[in-house]
Amino acid sequence: MKRVGTFALIFLAAGAAAAAAAGTHLSAPSAAQCGGSTWRLKTFSDPQRRKVHVAPASTTVGDILSRRGPGRTLSRRTTPFQRQIWGVYAQITKYRLDDTGSIRLVLYDDNFYMNAVIPSPDCLSARTRDRAGIAAAWRQFAKCGRPDSSWQSFGGIMLVRGIGFWTTKQPLRGTAPNGAELHPVTGLQVVAGC
Repeated sequence: MKRVGTFALIFLAAGAAAAAAAGTHLSAPSAAQCGGSTWRLKTFSDPQRRKVHVAPASTTVGDILSRRGPGRTLSRRTTPFQRQIWGVYAQITKYRLDDTGSIRLVLYDDNFYMNAVIPSPDCLSARTRDRAGIAAAWRQFAKCGRPDSSWQSFGGIMLVRGIGFWTTKQPLRGTAPNGAELHPVTGLQVVAGC
């Protein structure tokens, strides 16, 4: 019986080491660590994820900001904006890691600002749609900058692809006045500055 316990401990330790080396955790993502009650929307793992049109629709930051927002965070995909992957060419003026380990980007185009968020790979679950694309976007941006918890200036221009997300309006520089974000980012393509 003692040998079985020893082998089990060795097996668990080896599994934990392999998971750490692969950049994953053995524990499943949760609302507490990954963004609260809307974490499934933010990680493209919500029950309505199959209703999202994944062929990117080209738009601009200004066009997104011209949409009428609901004025609050929506917990379900109820609007056309939330059921589409959008492609926006923009300068990334600032970035940082948020409390969930996600990379928050401030996008700028033609005097308009909005946020886009690349979820932490640790918050992606087996149910995450386009998990590989989201993880690749995280790795791509991490090659360009060294994200930490403080805001850092950037200046690179990228094609940012992401799903429409409505959040509560915030009077902070860099956030959209209508509460629009691209969250999660599902792809990045460097144009210049990285």
